[in-house]
Amino acid sequence: MTTQKKLRSVLSRRSPRQERAHETVAVILDAAWQLLQQGLSGFNTNRIAERAGVSIGTLYGYFPNKQSILVALARRLLKADRQALADALQAASEQNTDPVRGIVRALFQRHRLDVGLRRTLLSAYFGAGLAADDAEQVRAQVAMIAGHPGGPLGGLSLTEAQLFVISRAVLGVARALTEDAEALPVSDQALEDEAVCLVRAYLAVAAG
Repeated sequence: MTTQKKLRSVLSRRSPRQERAHETVAVILDAAWQLLQQGLSGFNTNRIAERAGVSIGTLYGYFPNKQSILVALARRLLKADRQALADALQAASEQNTDPVRGIVRALFQRHRLDVGLRRTLLSAYFGAGLAADDAEQVRAQVAMIAGHPGGPLGGLSLTEAQLFVISRAVLGVARALTEDAEALPVSDQALEDEAVCLVRAYLAVAAG
């Protein structure tokens, strides 16, 4: 099954095409997010529909079950992560500040935000077999950062292997901030500083 077919199978019964339908889906997801903040015990389609102010039939018209809602929320969360990185890169370019630190800081802050919810959503996302979708989105994000004229590479051309290693190294640390949040032995600032040093040292070696 292709990534797009798998997404369609776990996300929704039908895709919203009109503006009003998009608004309805957004309202449903907003309500689901609010309920999820209270815990999974009361997270069900009936309560979500009630909170959203829509009929259960309308909800089921877009989402076949609560699992599909969790996956949709996870994809929305990951999209917000990508936007935060794009915003950090743009800000660094406009303000002539260090893009490496800006990107690392934005990435780490996102993974420290709503840790419990992030764990729940990503568990549902990867549990639905969407690792390939995640990898595709990460590759696109890395390509965007690498190709940005004001980005951290500063005109340096890395091989695909080098891009893969350095980007996944930093992303791995970021995801550990979520997965091991209670057991981290050092401060967030120390981790940010070390990650920035890692990237700078790697780029220095790559530059020869």
